[in-house]
Amino acid sequence: MDEIICRRCQSTDLRKNGLVFGRQRYKCKKCGYQFTKTSPHGKSAKDKNAAVALCRLGVSQNQTAKILGVTPPSVARWLEDGEAGGKEERGKANVKKIEETNLRGYIKQLYLENKENFWIVQNNFKSGYEVDILIKNRHKHPQNRKLMVCAFGDSILQGVVHDAKTNRYLLLKENFLALSGAKLNVNWKNYARHGALITSGEAEMRKHLDYVKASDYIFFSFGGNDCNMNWDEVAENPYRPHQPFVQLPEFHQRYVNLIHLAQEKGKTPILFSLPPVDSEVFFAQVSKYRNADNILRFLYGDIHNIYQWHSMYNMEIFKIANETNVPIVDITTYFLAKINYRDFLCDDGVHPNEKGHQLIAEALKRFYEQYFC
Repeated sequence: MDEIICRRCQSTDLRKNGLVFGRQRYKCKKCGYQFTKTSPHGKSAKDKNAAVALCRLGVSQNQTAKILGVTPPSVARWLEDGEAGGKEERGKANVKKIEETNLRGYIKQLYLENKENFWIVQNNFKSGYEVDILIKNRHKHPQNRKLMVCAFGDSILQGVVHDAKTNRYLLLKENFLALSGAKLNVNWKNYARHGALITSGEAEMRKHLDYVKASDYIFFSFGGNDCNMNWDEVAENPYRPHQPFVQLPEFHQRYVNLIHLAQEKGKTPILFSLPPVDSEVFFAQVSKYRNADNILRFLYGDIHNIYQWHSMYNMEIFKIANETNVPIVDITTYFLAKINYRDFLCDDGVHPNEKGHQLIAEALKRFYEQYFC
């Protein structure tokens, strides 16, 4: 609560002195001045700064006035005052940084109260006060050029499938990125690779910074390999405490760091959730040339613990998206909505097959329509 001071002598030594038209009256003990607390006329500087920021991001003056609870002429006047300090071309970027110390929490509150007008609000945790705002109606597909998207992740994002006849992993020509690129007018630069872990994500991204800078968005898909284990060691000694390649706390922190790196480069990261795993088929695959009984002992006799472990990492990806306030393409639901999602997986129980890639392309199309249209 703001401290009440005497308007005449600026003293804070006051006492309550009855009510005037239902409002508390105060009397200064020092000079004897009596007054009621009144709010200054007009809107505060943070309201005006927020109005200028929203308009520069592409929100209409009428819509901005509705969000802030003021009249459109007021917004127009504040915008003119803001532009007087230096004009800025609008509509060139989807993300703007507003460096106003007291603006972060205020715009966050606006977002919570007016979610239909916002896509998302992102906090820059390094600066402590910068705010990145993505306005829902600002994500319009550029009609005169293809959308440039850079992708980093593992074999699922790469488009790899398992060939049962040759027992080899092959690159599917009609993978979901190829299907989506043609339908959605998107140019993908795919740096995902088979076996990739989140631990190599930052180095891989820094290696291709030139294309990252030229891209509109950065897609990330990690987790499927990170939650996997060294099954040779498990089969050799099932009674030892075995851990996944990247333990959950490290997976979380490295993913957050990767997201922040993309944001530091002025790019919008978009995450992919994981398709569900078929525990029985996956167990058969990893135990094919290993001691299956020992692996089962490690799993406490329940093969479906594999699904539980995999799901824990998938849930963590949703938590990361929520924590960092970045969009996520939910492909998990599209698989689980099928009566038998296993029909959309390869014979290794992990990688989506051709039908699975068509399903992911459908999920990506739906995300595109919600996010850009």
